[in-house]
Amino acid sequence: MTSMDPFQDQTTLFSTAKANKIHIRAQQMGSKWITTISGLDDDLDLAKIAKYMKKTLHCATTVTKNKEDLEFIQLQGDQRSIVSSWLVTNEVLTKDEAAERIVLHGS
Repeated sequence: MTSMDPFQDQTTLFSTAKANKIHIRAQQMGSKWITTISGLDDDLDLAKIAKYMKKTLHCATTVTKNKEDLEFIQLQGDQRSIVSSWLVTNEVLTKDEAAERIVLHGS
């Protein structure tokens, strides 16, 4: 007699969990705008990505940490629409991943 254990295959449940959402926000600081990108995968080198974004997007970039020690990229200017296509063009994300994971905040 075989038992039907609903918790038998837990490893596959956790391994197929959804990936983190990537949040792209623009904030106005006085008369200037700052775009932040958070939620990128931990295995990515954010410093190298920020450096390459600086060269290709022609804007100031920095990698900073928040209170929970999570790293995120900051860009000078309102770059929301450009960043989402940049991540796909430079093969950081596939087109399907970008459609599922990227969340643009603001108007």
